[in-house]
Amino acid sequence: MSPRRVVLVELAEETAAIPLARMLRDAGLEVVHVGHLDTAEKIARTAEQEDPDILGLLGGPVPEGLAEALSGTTVIELGGESPEKAAEMLVGGRSHTLGTPSDRVR
Repeated sequence: MSPRRVVLVELAEETAAIPLARMLRDAGLEVVHVGHLDTAEKIARTAEQEDPDILGLLGGPVPEGLAEALSGTTVIELGGESPEKAAEMLVGGRSHTLGTPSDRVR
């Protein structure tokens, strides 16, 4: 079974996308960080290309019409959650790796 695929989209500047992506990767998820996208159309087009199981939106509300355009994808609004809390929401509970720093920061 392949790992769940998560696409992270930044809706605002200054989000915690990089630390979150590292935590999710360390927890065994496949992560695609696409950076800042500002319209529902761009986000929907990217999601169609990347075919994620979960679309995580950081730093803002879900753009109008996005959920309807992505009927087969779980869309999670992460808002301004800390990377740790956002990782718990996306992984679906505590992971033993979430409290451990990435190899890159050790």
